[in-house]
Amino acid sequence: AKIVSDELNHGWQLIRLLENFNVNTEKIQNARLGLHLLEVSNLPLFNWEDVISYVYLIDRAGLYQLRAIKDIIYEPLANLASSLAKEEEYHLHFSYNVLRSYEEKKRMQGALNFWFPRAVEMINQLNNVIGSKLYLEQLNIVDISVNEFIKSVNEELSKLGFSQIDPYKTMVLH
Repeated sequence: AKIVSDELNHGWQLIRLLENFNVNTEKIQNARLGLHLLEVSNLPLFNWEDVISYVYLIDRAGLYQLRAIKDIIYEPLANLASSLAKEEEYHLHFSYNVLRSYEEKKRMQGALNFWFPRAVEMINQLNNVIGSKLYLEQLNIVDISVNEFIKSVNEELSKLGFSQIDPYKTMVLH
């Protein structure tokens, strides 16, 4: 319940930030499953393995994104990114502990296999939105390495007793 509450709060904080720019957020606020731009936001969580894999992988991708923008020159966004990053770190710690002691390794591996490509897609989407290195430098945004993300996740999964995953084998390209 704490993680769900945190995630809802993240959404409201981001909406408030957009409203500072007079962005009409009604469409975002009314979006439901199936209407989001990112596939990861359109997929239901069917079981505990999905929940833990989602938190472990998707929140990790979110944390990578937050760390990339934590020093952005727009101070309200930089402050929000730093605050959200602390909460995401808690979520990762929670999911890591569950993965470490989880008995049904095969069921969890299946969920990890499903959610990992979607986490990679999140990072790729941010890189596509941000664009050129010059733009990154102008805004003081750290470039996010997808390969670094994949490597770090796979190293940790191995330590936890799970198989490494090639996220591109099951990645659906749009």
